Amino acid sequence: MWVYPFAKQINEQGEEDYTRCITPVDLRDHYKNYKHSSSNKQVKHIVRRNAKQVRDVVLTSWLPQPMDPHINNKDAKICLNNPNGGTKTILYVDFVYTQLIRYTYVLLHSLNVNRRKEKKFNFSKIFTYKCNYKLCEEDQVGKYLDHYNISNDLAGCAHFFMYSWAGEKKEKKKKKKTAETEATEQCKNKANFNMCIYLPTEKEVDILFIFQKLHKYFYFNLYVPIITDQNSLIFFPFDLRNNLLVKHRFGIFVPYLYVHYCAEKGINRGSNLPLNLSSANLVMDTLYNFSFTEKENIFFIPLLAYNNYGARVGSGKGYYDRALNQAEQEKKKKNVKVSISLEVLMYEIDFLEPTDILLDYVVNERGVYHFVS
Repeated sequence: MWVYPFAKQINEQGEEDYTRCITPVDLRDHYKNYKHSSSNKQVKHIVRRNAKQVRDVVLTSWLPQPMDPHINNKDAKICLNNPNGGTKTILYVDFVYTQLIRYTYVLLHSLNVNRRKEKKFNFSKIFTYKCNYKLCEEDQVGKYLDHYNISNDLAGCAHFFMYSWAGEKKEKKKKKKTAETEATEQCKNKANFNMCIYLPTEKEVDILFIFQKLHKYFYFNLYVPIITDQNSLIFFPFDLRNNLLVKHRFGIFVPYLYVHYCAEKGINRGSNLPLNLSSANLVMDTLYNFSFTEKENIFFIPLLAYNNYGARVGSGKGYYDRALNQAEQEKKKKNVKVSISLEVLMYEIDFLEPTDILLDYVVNERGVYHFVS
């Protein structure tokens, strides 16, 4: 059984310290006089093809399987014994997502993301994974549109999807908030980072599930990527608790608010979007209930594979590389680049191309890796 040390320490200031959970990887010598190989493009193509095959095997043959009921690991805080007798069945998918949630918490804590101090993270808890995309019923669509003062102009909603999160039932019991209360809360937004996540497909790490579980511990100001008709990547504001999603280009979900905004502005295919963007392509306009504040950014970037040199293999279309390389050149604000993946998708081979971005951190089920380049 693997060992996962969550050795929380208390530093001199009396604060939680998880530095032992983060593995630094010093790449400064590697990239000091680095020369790109002409064969790296072909190597990356082979890695991409291989990673897709490995990913499919992991998703279909490994993650759905139950863990060995005789395994106990105190360091990992994994105990399969049932206190009521017998053993408790834990699927590998639950174990992996539990580890990813734990280590993402460690990373956000180490980056000094503002925390909700009344909540303490329980490292002994096992999270049961559930994909929460679900078909949205018409009355739910109406409630969503009412929340943003949008008239119910949808012609049917069979192809619209809403992401519902696990705390939905508890939220219904709470007192309904007035628009004035929501505006006050927005003014008191304690998020100190703009976080760009993504809306995962069924073959990607479900970052929505991870952030859903961590929402009670941190203040999030979320954005999600959208590929526009002009073939550029922008980041649109996103509400984890109240959102309606539609399938867009390449079958990827986008917030319905983006589709509504384009329709309201009468934007035809190929027309330029009348949106003000930050240097990192985050939407800066005040839209619906969202307003932009200039902050440091954390980008959670999807990938197919990565290597021990901080490089990644994506879809091959270069959207993130172009957007973040442009942001790096302007350097108005710090941009932290993170990917969440599995250890089996790490390759010990160099495939960096001149236009590729380098990751600052990778989180997998074994730990957090900090690439210093």
